[in-house]
Amino acid sequence: MPAPTKRTLATIGGSPAVAVAAAFLLRMFLLWLSHHGEDRTNPKFLTVGLEANLIAYSLANGKGFFGPYPNYQSITAWLAPVYPFLWAVGNKLFNLTAFGATIFSQSMNCVFSAATCWPIYGIGKKVFGGKVGLASAWLWVFLPYAVLLPLEWTWDQSLSALMLAAILYVTYELIETDSPLAMTGYGLLWALGALVNPTLCILLPILLGWLTIRRARPMWTSLATVAKVTLVFLLALAPWTIRNYYAVDGLVFVKSNFGLEFWLGNNPQVKEIYTPDRHPNRDMRERMALIFNGEPAYNRYKQRQAIAYIRKYPRVFLRNVAARFVDTWTANYDSRQETWILALGLGRADVWFCTVFSVVSFAGLIFATMEYWRESLPLAACLLLFPIPYYITHTASRYRHPIDPVMTILAVYFITRALRYFSIPAATPALPAKA
Repeated sequence: MPAPTKRTLATIGGSPAVAVAAAFLLRMFLLWLSHHGEDRTNPKFLTVGLEANLIAYSLANGKGFFGPYPNYQSITAWLAPVYPFLWAVGNKLFNLTAFGATIFSQSMNCVFSAATCWPIYGIGKKVFGGKVGLASAWLWVFLPYAVLLPLEWTWDQSLSALMLAAILYVTYELIETDSPLAMTGYGLLWALGALVNPTLCILLPILLGWLTIRRARPMWTSLATVAKVTLVFLLALAPWTIRNYYAVDGLVFVKSNFGLEFWLGNNPQVKEIYTPDRHPNRDMRERMALIFNGEPAYNRYKQRQAIAYIRKYPRVFLRNVAARFVDTWTANYDSRQETWILALGLGRADVWFCTVFSVVSFAGLIFATMEYWRESLPLAACLLLFPIPYYITHTASRYRHPIDPVMTILAVYFITRALRYFSIPAATPALPAKA
């Protein structure tokens, strides 16, 4: 290949913008392919996301944040608001049919997933160097979960992955800045993340504490910065929390459904991971209890039931937590439930890929903490802390997806380190013997 052509290809491949474009085009092509010639009444590739769909439809038709399930027609706080509101904007602007709304949501997910290449590149470059950052962005282009989940689930998992990656990148960027406006924006960014997926908030104390220590400012300045970010975060969430207090008659931070999800994974009928058939969407008795008691009271009751069950059967609880831990990192259970995995006949391949991806990512984390221990602490927090709520409730690939960008970076770092270790240095020419 001529040298100018090689330089041109290297320049194109070396741009994260090209990775973003490639990721978007790949996902949109597969979206078109999945619907091409599809029987809409009996689709092979079933798209999942009923609650968000119904709430978005209600918003677009002027009913408000309303009705997450069939036959549950009530003002709700069941979901975080950002994703349904974005979906509702598309429904309202384009007057979409039910099928058109699904395509809009999937297309929106493709945009979010593709855009995640940018912060992945930025994080990788900040921590491990430009080559790792760029390779990580390109791995995300083709990573099966980053391709499949935006199409299968009309849910917030792709936006959540983008938000967490953006928050991590901004956290690294803020080490060197003294701008008060930047720290205000940091608090607002965290609030937006919470309104997309409140589980992200488990990382807020860790990342904010790490950032404060790494900035190495005087104690009072650091305390003032922490207080400011926290106050901005809480004030930005206050309107939605106040709305929930009056709309659903209870104090709800962002979402109201934790108690139910906790109980679904911790009750006498749990055989493997959790009991989806006891969800109010499927169980008429549970739905009636939800309707008559209201969301806050119903979820508090379910939480008390789960706690009572755990106290009575602690060993069973630990066994279920272990099963959910294994499922998080191997997709052992989830590979038998994901509709597109089943349609493609890739259940066993999913388990193998998920397991290898997890092992390589954790290996990367181990080596990263040995070589870049201070810089890698935020990445370690993501892998170690973010899944905890799902260990005690129930797991799925889409629940883990927000930390998949971090796993991608760590996997690439491990691979590049392994390649350096096993590479054979070029032979040094022998010096001529002296006369």
